[in-house]
Amino acid sequence: MKTSDAKLESTLKFLLEMDKLKTVERHVYIQQGQRRENSAEHSWHIALAIWLLKDFAGHDFNLGHALKLALIHDICEIDTGDISAFSDERQEKLANEKRCMERLARILPEENTELMALWTEYVTNSSIESQWVKVADRLLPFLLNMASEGKAWKKQQVRKSQVLAINQVSKELFPELHHWVLQQIDIATEKAWLIDA
Repeated sequence: MKTSDAKLESTLKFLLEMDKLKTVERHVYIQQGQRRENSAEHSWHIALAIWLLKDFAGHDFNLGHALKLALIHDICEIDTGDISAFSDERQEKLANEKRCMERLARILPEENTELMALWTEYVTNSSIESQWVKVADRLLPFLLNMASEGKAWKKQQVRKSQVLAINQVSKELFPELHHWVLQQIDIATEKAWLIDA
């Protein structure tokens, strides 16, 4: 088998493996509230958000690199499932996700170094691009929770302080957005979608 044939075969195998991300249900509901979002939809939504919010950045960043980070940031959930940002199970999350990433990287022998590097960059929040992806990763579930009248928050009994804490990522990078989120958190608390604690 020629190298190009082997590379094509591994690429197609990887793409088929990525289809499994569509079956991973997240905890947040789509805006109409009739079903939960899946991780593939979430990753696409983040990539779209990064592209559209780039003009609001007070500095330049590599859009192509940020889009790659957005697309791969949650592929580790193929093996682990989605763990809520508010769950106590998050302690073991990183080790389990790393094992999945190592397995997925073996499917793509020629790209495995880049795949692992991208994922590590995202989880360590070590670049401006990964920080912007993190902002979008927090913003979109927040928007969906607001649009579904806090359906996921109410099911998980999420506290206002928890939502404030995970949305700190936007404070320095996108102050206008952070200010808007704070206002929305107050509204959600007033409406009892969040526990006032």
